Amino acid sequence: MLPNDSDPRTRRRPRPALLPAAALALMAATPGLARQQGTGALHGIVVADGAPVPYAAIEVRGASLRALADAHGRFRIAGVPAGQRTLLVTAPGYATAERTVRLEPGETEFLRVELMRAPLELNPVVVTGTMKETFVSESPVKVEVVTARHLQRNPSSSLMESVQYLNGLAQQVDCGVCYTNSIRINGMEDPYTAVLIDGMPIMSALASVYGLNGISPAFIEQLEIIKGPSSTLYGTEALAGVVNVITKDPRFAPRLALEAYHTSTGESNVNVAGARAGERARGLVGVSLVHRDRFIDGNGDGFTDLPLVTRGSLFGRLDVGTAERSRWRRGVLSLSARGYYEDRFGGVRGWTRADRGGSRVYGEHIETRRFELIGSLAPWPERGVRADFSYTWHAQDAAYGTTPFVATQHVAFANLLWQAPAPQGHDLLAGLTVRYQVYDDGTPATPTPERRFIPGIFIQDELDVAADLRVLAGLRLDHHDAHGVIPAPRLSVKWQPLLDTALRLNLGSGFRVVSLFTEDHAALTGARRVVIEETLEPERSWSGALNVNHVFLFGGNNMVVDVDAFYTRFGNRIVPDYDTDPDLIIYRNLHGRSVSRGVALSLNQNFREFPLLYSLGITVQDVDTERDGERREELFAPDYKATLGLSYTFGALTLDYTGTFVGPMRLPEYPPPYTRPTRSPAYSTHNLQGTWRPRTGIELLAAVRNLFDFRQGSPLVAPHDPFGPDFDTAYVWGPIHGRELLFGARVGLGR
Repeated sequence: MLPNDSDPRTRRRPRPALLPAAALALMAATPGLARQQGTGALHGIVVADGAPVPYAAIEVRGASLRALADAHGRFRIAGVPAGQRTLLVTAPGYATAERTVRLEPGETEFLRVELMRAPLELNPVVVTGTMKETFVSESPVKVEVVTARHLQRNPSSSLMESVQYLNGLAQQVDCGVCYTNSIRINGMEDPYTAVLIDGMPIMSALASVYGLNGISPAFIEQLEIIKGPSSTLYGTEALAGVVNVITKDPRFAPRLALEAYHTSTGESNVNVAGARAGERARGLVGVSLVHRDRFIDGNGDGFTDLPLVTRGSLFGRLDVGTAERSRWRRGVLSLSARGYYEDRFGGVRGWTRADRGGSRVYGEHIETRRFELIGSLAPWPERGVRADFSYTWHAQDAAYGTTPFVATQHVAFANLLWQAPAPQGHDLLAGLTVRYQVYDDGTPATPTPERRFIPGIFIQDELDVAADLRVLAGLRLDHHDAHGVIPAPRLSVKWQPLLDTALRLNLGSGFRVVSLFTEDHAALTGARRVVIEETLEPERSWSGALNVNHVFLFGGNNMVVDVDAFYTRFGNRIVPDYDTDPDLIIYRNLHGRSVSRGVALSLNQNFREFPLLYSLGITVQDVDTERDGERREELFAPDYKATLGLSYTFGALTLDYTGTFVGPMRLPEYPPPYTRPTRSPAYSTHNLQGTWRPRTGIELLAAVRNLFDFRQGSPLVAPHDPFGPDFDTAYVWGPIHGRELLFGARVGLGR
């Protein structure tokens, strides 16, 4: 379909003038200059099937004006620039509606917006790409949204187990004994991924090792994923991308929710939550409990295939204020807190706590305690001012065989954001950030507690250059005591030549200061000796990503197609050298290059004539490092990974299938007599789940995970002599345990 000036869906908006920087700053500082043209107001109601739709999101495209309908579907937006305006209206479970209205100066226009139900939400509201609410289709940064319903297709007790079914993401298990795991994006190791909770970067360094296992999918509203550089907004650790965990909103959560299941591997999981929403305050409290005490040794190496775990977390959220007043947040004040405790063991049968740290019976025992506080304050939303803040305390007391690891970390973080007044077509966002971290692990890399005070400043401008062209440019400056000022620029371009086709280009730079013994588990387990050859400098990266998105309508059976190409080049990368000496792990900055490149394809489609949804994704990647003229593939980065999901509903019964297909990957090398293949075979895993809804608010489910019982051999080297010089735990490339059955139920009462 070609653009047509007579078609209101493809009609171009007037091109705003591109102003010099001095004039732009003057107009941003004097809001009156930006409002010389007349304004009006819009009010109305959002309905579906004749009934009001509560809390629908409304955006005036190109005017940076957003609102949220009240509990009765009513909304009002003042200060709308006169002229022809386009409104985008969306709500969970409904297809996005687009309305065009012409507004005269001083006029108030009433609109009645009809929404249609849609089994697949194609245009939800996200905040991750630009740090302010916007629709996925409008964002110049590509943001992938994973809904709670999608996560429920593979029920699990932690977020880490869910990401392996997402295209371009993978769960990397770093230790075959204690099952330390991490998130990879496009083949890049976990330290390059920033994990946020409600927009706050609180999962870093020590927390990234075991803390991610404590995030229960039962309390997740959606995941927002960016693949590509995001250090301009989120600072260090956002080189490969961002995973933003959005917790459940009390307004949309059941008043009482219960989820429980039990698996054939002995894992029991219970989640209970209660929510209450009033006109001025809204709150949610939930508790999650996980326990696994069954010793399983299917590969016969004498070690448990899955760690024995007791885990509990308590989560609470409180929003205070009138939701309709805020354009950025749903409440004027939002607070959430989480406490987390985990007791984890992996090792040989017969180990007791009396053997902790001793050499009689080998075991790895880890106790983790964590507390998080996250807040957002917007006392004057109409002025575009917001303060975000967080504090986390993380303590880990571990014994890996005879090696102790006792570490603590305190992180305080604050953002002061200002959505500055700007000329028509511009959307300015500026911010001051402060991060203070205290870290101590008692290892040779941290002889004294490490204290980092990192102030920063960033600014970005989102500009509507034309009706089909949007540009976002930003710059962040962080100051490190040891490394000085580190810049992180960013440029994003969105071109939409057709109504259903969009191209997005993202370019950026990132940086990261390494916490060595926290991030590389091999430095703590196994018998290799650690050598740090030089003072380790911060890692830097330069990245580019190109996305092409198209929606095929097919008579209402919408199919969304995404094609992505990505390229990241690292400088000063810290790559552990396992090859120079099989008895050593040598750490130094890379005096060469490290590159991650690849392409990805994803398809998502839902059908209206019959209740079928499917999604297909494949990522082909090449991740390598060049040192002294020799090119080596990245360890544990498969040549390709594909995911397939199918969902079909028969009345009250829904069947879900998910499958993953993983290509060969480079593996660690070991000397004789422990020589193993240095590349893994391609493999696949398949899951089936049935969900029966006998009545509203009740779901009964049964699932088979790893249907065909695929598993690799023992991930351990020399398991017969775990205290000896050859013992190693890092040879993990596929599932360690086999087929698993799951039975459970979900109950939600009232809303």
